[in-house]
Amino acid sequence: MRKIRKLTLAASMAATFALSAFASSSANAGAIQLGFILDESGSIGSSNWNIIRAGLSNAVNNLIPLNSNYEISVVTFSSSATADIQNFLVTDAASRTTLANSIAGLSYAGGGTNFTAAFDTMRTTLAASTLSVDFSYVNFATDGVTSNEATAITARNNLIAAGVDNISIEGIGSGVDTAYLQNSICYPGPCDTSSPYNFPTQGFYIGVANATAYAAAIENKIRTVTQGGTVPEPESLALIGLGALGMGMSRRRKAA
Repeated sequence: MRKIRKLTLAASMAATFALSAFASSSANAGAIQLGFILDESGSIGSSNWNIIRAGLSNAVNNLIPLNSNYEISVVTFSSSATADIQNFLVTDAASRTTLANSIAGLSYAGGGTNFTAAFDTMRTTLAASTLSVDFSYVNFATDGVTSNEATAITARNNLIAAGVDNISIEGIGSGVDTAYLQNSICYPGPCDTSSPYNFPTQGFYIGVANATAYAAAIENKIRTVTQGGTVPEPESLALIGLGALGMGMSRRRKAA
C-alpha cells in the first residue's frame, strides 16, 4: 500500500512539474507579430474593399489563438499609408472580437498604389512594440503595381532589416506584377507558390482572382501561420506524457 502511495505521489509530482514547465514556457514565450498590409487603392473599389476587410475580420476572429502571444497590426495603403491597428495583443475571446470589429470597420480611401509607404509604415509600427518578440510575419495584399519599384524594394529591405522574418503575398486579380512580387517582395526567397507552403522558411505567394477569393485565401494563410504557434515544445510534451503514464500505472495497480 505504501509503495502504491509513493508511485502515485511520484506520478502526480511528475505531471505537476510537466504542466508547470509548459505553463512557464508559454508564459515566457515572446510575442508573434502578425502584420497585415491591405491595398485600398482606387482599383480595389469600395465594394471589393468591403469584402476584403470582412474576410480578414472573420479570419482573425476565427483563427488567431487565444494565448496572449499574438500581436496584430494592420496597415492600409493607397497614395499614402496608415497604421490603422497598432500592436494589438490578443489575450482572450473578447479582445479578439474587438480586434475583428476594428478591422471590419476600416474605412476606404482610394487613390494610388504606394508600396513604399506601406512597407515603411509597417516597419515603424512593428518597431513600436513594447513586447519581447520572437517572430515577426507580414502579409501583403495588393491588386496593382507600384509607381516606383526601386524605392519599394528598398523599403521592403528595410522592413526585413528591422527584424521581419517572413513576407507573404496575395496578388489580387490580373493587374499585379507577379514576377516582381514573387522575386523582389516575397521573403525569404525563392517564393513558394504551391500548397502546402514551406512556412516560415520561405515567403509564399497566392494569386487570387478577386476580393472574394482573397477572403478564402487569407483564412488559409492565417491557418498556415498560426497552426504551430500553440503546440508545446517536445520536452514539455514528453514530461506530460510520462506523468500521465505514471498515474495510469498506479491506478491499474491499485485496481488489481
